[in-house]
Amino acid sequence: MPIDLEVPVFGADAAFKAVESRVTRVELNATGSYPDGGLTPSVSDLERVANLNVKVRIMIRPRGPLLESEPRDFIYSDEEFAQMERDIVKFKETGLLNEARGDGFVFGILKEGPESNNPTDVRSKSCWVDKERCSRLVAAARPFKAVFHRAYDEIVSCDDNRPGIDERHAWRTGLDDLAQCGFDSILTSGGLGKAIQNLAMLDKIITRAESLGIEIIVGGGVRRNNALEICQRLKLNENKYSTCVHSACLSNPESEYVDAEEVTGILSQLG
Repeated sequence: MPIDLEVPVFGADAAFKAVESRVTRVELNATGSYPDGGLTPSVSDLERVANLNVKVRIMIRPRGPLLESEPRDFIYSDEEFAQMERDIVKFKETGLLNEARGDGFVFGILKEGPESNNPTDVRSKSCWVDKERCSRLVAAARPFKAVFHRAYDEIVSCDDNRPGIDERHAWRTGLDDLAQCGFDSILTSGGLGKAIQNLAMLDKIITRAESLGIEIIVGGGVRRNNALEICQRLKLNENKYSTCVHSACLSNPESEYVDAEEVTGILSQLG
């Protein structure tokens, strides 16, 4: 199967540049939010890109990471969760999203795992899918697609200190939780770091996700110099569901403008 390229864009102008470069999907984020990992865009940005001939996935994220002394990223207050729900409703009410095209929303909420008195116990440092809140957001997003973003990588990393990859369980628990919530796709690099560093774990995630009918979008450091190796080693063109890679394609992160040469280079590797 053909492999799609999804590009996160930061504002409408960046979206136009990406589409000119022939990307298949855009993940729409607020202008200037790249350092935060992407934040909820404005309705005006959606208004400007709604007629583009690509799938539009809207980031729903009220804030980026807090200070190290604060709670883990992707764990939100009641007020922040309420804002996420309101934002989904607001974008749907514009009537600009196209279900047939495959438009949707991107979000994710975690919760801390059980406390442990043993400082070496991996579960004392764990996090899990906030199933109640995520299920509510998936329901709010319908009939549009729901994508769980790289908050999943936090879950995968929870038992990285186990000696063998086959002994790790957090990734499977998280994946099953997301299936129960009703997510259509998961954006992941297979753990913290870059996708090219986590191919063994990604292979397991993709195999499990296929049995659950969930698309895995492979992201995290995907560039033209490694896109072919990633796709070949994960056999993405042979997978029914996981047929998309995700790359910011930025030559200069400060500008947040898509590098057309990077897009072209990745697309040539994807065939």
